[in-house]
Amino acid sequence: MKMILLILVALFGLAAPADARPKLERVAQAGRVTVYAEAGLDDTAADLALRAEAALAEINADLSSLPTPPHIELRIVRDSADLAGVAPPGRGAPAWAVGVAYPDLGIITVALRRGPNVLDPVFTLRHELAHLALGAALGERAPRWLHEGFAYQHSPEYSRERVETLAGMAWFGSVIPLRELDISFPADELPAHRAYAESYDFVGFLARRGRWEDTSDDGDRFPFRRFLYDVGNGATVDAAAVRAYGRPLKTLFEEWKEDLGRRYRLMPIGLLGFALWILIALLVVLAWWRRRRQGKRKIAQWESEELARRARESSLVVAPPYVPWPGEDPLGEEPEEDKPSDPSLLN
Repeated sequence: MKMILLILVALFGLAAPADARPKLERVAQAGRVTVYAEAGLDDTAADLALRAEAALAEINADLSSLPTPPHIELRIVRDSADLAGVAPPGRGAPAWAVGVAYPDLGIITVALRRGPNVLDPVFTLRHELAHLALGAALGERAPRWLHEGFAYQHSPEYSRERVETLAGMAWFGSVIPLRELDISFPADELPAHRAYAESYDFVGFLARRGRWEDTSDDGDRFPFRRFLYDVGNGATVDAAAVRAYGRPLKTLFEEWKEDLGRRYRLMPIGLLGFALWILIALLVVLAWWRRRRQGKRKIAQWESEELARRARESSLVVAPPYVPWPGEDPLGEEPEEDKPSDPSLLN
């Protein structure tokens, strides 16, 4: 009977509709941002709608005089497993994603958690908005590495795995050539994959670099913005690099590789020094703890010895002083009157 029930449950499960799309409702509107969310997420939706417009203003500062998204549809779900269910028809979402942007449609999806892990929806929103804004400004002319690097510039986060990946690339010369970078992004989840780490760092280098080779010329992002403007107006990324930086993109990539080496090749030494200081601090704490423990043991030993001494003293029986009987010689000699007066009688 139990087996029959299991078979029926399985059959009904197979017969259930495969489209288990979360139900979204329109819950907020702010400027050009319309938010659809699952039930119970009204407060989060309203907050993200307001933050989206403010974030777009910051992002568009790098895309001046270029087209901007005319409207944005933000879809919010509780769990990242439901992102594919709220994606536009036929588009889907990567299994590892916590947010997805569809620049050609002006749609963004954002998850609030991934399994048991609670996510920062503001960080995800900014990242996906940057993808959306760059897509509206540059269209399909933006290579994948520029898209990923630009999005990271507007939603940076520290990642130990990414730092280790960049250090390994610097030490072992495993940098992906620029001509291969766009085809090197993984299909599966690899947050510390070289393609992502390299794109983030290279675009960051372009954003910091000035017009000239002088290291004191940080450019105030003007060359970077000029580079994006020229790409948005039809120039190739190489031609735009020459106009903005005075160098072709390949030369800039080589400069970045040298900069990467300067920043990360000494990192193991720095980490070793830091670890040494931690070890010294631990040894000092251990020595203090041992001395304190030994001191407590010594005090306990002294207290134990004092208690034992007092116990021995209290167990001693003190005899009262000897008091002779009346008429008794304290030295034990007989009284004079009892002695014979004639010595001959002693014989």
